[in-house]
Amino acid sequence: MSELERTLGAVLFDRTSRSVQPTALGRSFVERAQQVLEDVDRLLAETGDIAEARRGRVVVACVSSVAGRVIPWSIQRCAKHHPGVDVRIADDVASQVLASVDAGRADFAVTIAPSELPEHLRFEALAEDPFYVVCDRDHPFAHREDVRWADLSNERLVELSSSSGVHRLLRTQLQQSGVTVRRSTTVSHLSTVHGLLEAGFGIGILPRIALPVPDHPTLVSKLLTEPARHRVLGICRRADRSLTPAANVFLEVVRGVLGDMAAGVVHQRRRDTRPHSASSTIAPTTEAIQPAGSPTMYQPMA
Repeated sequence: MSELERTLGAVLFDRTSRSVQPTALGRSFVERAQQVLEDVDRLLAETGDIAEARRGRVVVACVSSVAGRVIPWSIQRCAKHHPGVDVRIADDVASQVLASVDAGRADFAVTIAPSELPEHLRFEALAEDPFYVVCDRDHPFAHREDVRWADLSNERLVELSSSSGVHRLLRTQLQQSGVTVRRSTTVSHLSTVHGLLEAGFGIGILPRIALPVPDHPTLVSKLLTEPARHRVLGICRRADRSLTPAANVFLEVVRGVLGDMAAGVVHQRRRDTRPHSASSTIAPTTEAIQPAGSPTMYQPMA
């Protein structure tokens, strides 16, 4: 302590042969030193929590269909085991989702397989998402087991704009199938597609994850065949940057949810359309998202 006093150039304790008492400056020094030690203890504890993914913020960029279906299940699972992980969602079109990861605004992205990537970005394919035609219950397609791509000729099509990742895939397949649509209504958001389909503007072509809820009161979905086509969902991240522990934890949760969706074991809420009185209670029911086929190795649409 004498060495500390010499370093500080100040007397911290009054000493006699019988006692040692802190001076006013000494009492102030001890109080501040205790605060510093407590701050260090808190810092170590917080760092340990972050390192073990008990705490931390994650920013995830994702395309709109994923934001509405995959991410809610992932957040729910993560919150159950890691309640201190704070997940922030940045939903956008596919091109902007990749830009967010590239610029470091998002830790990683949940998106569709891109046609090309910068060298420092990596895409990990996790699940196949087959395409369906969505139509009104009164449409002739509604009574079929499935619908061929060639059958779509002369239909009125509601589709997502060219800024979405789905647009290119669908346009390529329509061209290869020799399909000429009677009219095309292009919009930017999935919710608008659903609204236009509900209003009877035409048919839609959507991947399974983006379909209206099961047992929709006015819309039905039929698998598109001859050929069966799908998009590939996965994770995109920077190859030259390490993820935080919290981001790693949430990435593993997303991997699990996408895997379960591909296997048909994740459930969606089903809309109950039965008439009921204002005083009755409707218990939510669920229905599995059934796979359209066993997952296969990803092959891009030619």
